[in-house]
Amino acid sequence: MPLQRSDIPDLIAPGLKTEFEAAYRSQVENSIAEQIATVVSTTLPIQKYSWLGATPPMRELIDERRPAGMSPYSVTIEDKTFESSIAVERRAIEDDQLGLVRLRIQDLASRVSQHRHQIVVGALTAGNVGLGYDGLSFFNTAHAVPGGTASNKTSSALSAAALATGVSAMMQYQDDSGVPLGIVPDTLVVGPKNMWDAIELVESPVVVAKATTSTGTPPTDYVNAFQGRLRLIVSPYITGAAQDNWFLLDTKRPIKGIILQQRSDVPVEFTSLESNSGGEAAWMRDRYYYGVRARYNVGYGLWQAAYGGSLS
Repeated sequence: MPLQRSDIPDLIAPGLKTEFEAAYRSQVENSIAEQIATVVSTTLPIQKYSWLGATPPMRELIDERRPAGMSPYSVTIEDKTFESSIAVERRAIEDDQLGLVRLRIQDLASRVSQHRHQIVVGALTAGNVGLGYDGLSFFNTAHAVPGGTASNKTSSALSAAALATGVSAMMQYQDDSGVPLGIVPDTLVVGPKNMWDAIELVESPVVVAKATTSTGTPPTDYVNAFQGRLRLIVSPYITGAAQDNWFLLDTKRPIKGIILQQRSDVPVEFTSLESNSGGEAAWMRDRYYYGVRARYNVGYGLWQAAYGGSLS
């Protein structure tokens, strides 16, 4: 039996699904979200995390072990359902414009990755009000620590002095036993407005001190102490009222400042609606529909692993 034009959508649908899955895997491997958030897979729509308190430090075993119970602290994350869909004209497929269709399918995969990036960064910019595991806003000046309180926020704008203060503060954070957590920030996240200042601060090999006109002191160069110490991430989603925000993160820890929860039993799904020519969509509207659906959400992890700047 010869191939009919009406058979084409059914034949290309599996190929488009493969195209989407390959593009999505590539996007996830290079995703900002996976770099700065702890990704947790779960089979539950609502997941409670009761392990966010400090793990007890190592001690010499003299008499017997002293196991610590689970911390009373916890956070709960409920997943949300997200989708993105496109309509493809039947003529585009019949005229064999498959290259353009494939580009749109690849862009669907990109949209998923970009959205995960967007909500992870959105959790950071909303950290002034979003509650962490200790019942306080994630970025707060009064987190309880042994012997007092600790702050993981500042109202200072991005500068060398503000960065130095933030790094020093994070490295001094202690666990519930008063033992240093060993936090060492390795990532600076900024928005487009602070991009060039951030590049100069963390990537330039030298810093040029401005001349003092009142005294006639000439400009001087000195070695940049931050060069090579912080990875720079510029997120396009730090904009609007949050455009001046900047964040120091320790991304090497198993539990980071942000948790990205995803469903392991409900994978990111690419589907098509009535791809055959006899379907209602094709018959009534002369279109085929393709879309992606996923279930995930974000929440807060260790406040000690994040420090926010330019926060009121």
